[in-house]
Amino acid sequence: MVKCPNCGNESWSRISNVTITDEYLKAMKENLPPYKYAAGHPDWANIARVGNYIIEFQCKRCEFIIPELCY
Repeated sequence: MVKCPNCGNESWSRISNVTITDEYLKAMKENLPPYKYAAGHPDWANIARVGNYIIEFQCKRCEFIIPELCY
């Protein structure tokens, strides 16, 4: 895993995941809730496909949250 951009820690906890459905992909393309990563990851709406998923990891030290798009 990568180092936390806030504290440099390398220990993370998996806190959530979302499977991309047709409805979620539409929300990504239109930047609507529940999709919340358009500002930090604007390209995800163009490269994500139904069946991919987004996992959120939380730093165990400072609780910073980082999302990851998985294929």
